[in-house]
Amino acid sequence: MQKRHNLYKQYKIRYLYEKNLKQKYIINIINLDSFLPKNFSKISGKYFIKNNSISKTHNICRFTGRSKSVFNKYKMSRMVFRKYGENGYINGLKKASW
Repeated sequence: MQKRHNLYKQYKIRYLYEKNLKQKYIINIINLDSFLPKNFSKISGKYFIKNNSISKTHNICRFTGRSKSVFNKYKMSRMVFRKYGENGYINGLKKASW
């Protein structure tokens, strides 16, 4: 139950980040513009939405919810990666032999 809650929480943070990315960009441009009056830039900062920073997210396996030893490229833990790799579901992956 706890892992499912953590997954939902991470998805929510990522969704809010993507949703408000354009708004953040516009607010930063308004704040950096020196020709606008100062009170206008303060008003634009009031609409800034908090708790949507991408740095607050953690790497969590999309299949199991495990937070340790997660491959960033595939977004899955090492155990799931091995299972899918052995069955041939991951393209370009072969068993190392020398």
